[in-house]
Amino acid sequence: TFPFLFAVMFGDFGHGILMTLFAVWMVLRESRLLSQKNENEMFSTVFSGRYIILLMGVFSIYTGLIYNDCFSKSLNIFGSSWSVRPMFTLSNWTEDTLRGNPVLQLNPSVPGVFGGPYPFGIDPIWNIATNKLTFLNSFKMKMSVILGIIHMLFGVSLSLFNHIYFKKPLNIYFGFIPEIIFMTSLFGYLVILIFYKWTAYDAHTSEHAPSLLIHFINMFLFSYPDSGSSMLYSGQKGIQCFLVVVALLCVPWMLLFKPLVLRRQYLRRKHL
Repeated sequence: TFPFLFAVMFGDFGHGILMTLFAVWMVLRESRLLSQKNENEMFSTVFSGRYIILLMGVFSIYTGLIYNDCFSKSLNIFGSSWSVRPMFTLSNWTEDTLRGNPVLQLNPSVPGVFGGPYPFGIDPIWNIATNKLTFLNSFKMKMSVILGIIHMLFGVSLSLFNHIYFKKPLNIYFGFIPEIIFMTSLFGYLVILIFYKWTAYDAHTSEHAPSLLIHFINMFLFSYPDSGSSMLYSGQKGIQCFLVVVALLCVPWMLLFKPLVLRRQYLRRKHL
């Protein structure tokens, strides 16, 4: 999974091609390079990881296409889904509007301005937007959170098979189960909130979308506004309070019960 997680961070189509070509060159000339017995420590380290570098390059090409990022520039492969023309025909834009404003914002609620999601990756029009970094950083952060939490849950799930194979039921009852409950109560819930916010708000209601970061912080502080207008959904306060309490109960479940059980078993064997 490391090459893919590296690509999520790297995410450049052009640089990914260069990395892939370099790795392919090392793989194809593997026997010749091995026979030369190069004593350069830096090259030897890179050469030893040639197959991992190859995977890193291939995955970087993939994530670079998702980010639509090639040497820090966007590729207009399918044509942008955004159109300026309806802002003149169906809205109140004029030539004077263009000349009198250094920055203008397209309104996706106007019919024809937004033609739907880009077929693959990020729409190239974001490359010329003034809020490009704000949008891309938010997108990449959310995607990294989703992939990271899935990766952690997968790793914890693998530990279950180890516990079953080595026949350690205590590790299951006082390790695996509370760990899964703890992670899903907090971080799994955060992933659900991310997807919910993506689907619950459209072009007409996006200006009222609350910040997930503020909501997640308030979840631990048990701080909620008096007005329910800023809530993501009805009953949010009760559900979040319940999840925090469950997560807190998992802490002593993980840290205290297993040592106490092991101590009791030790004393019982000692008295025998």
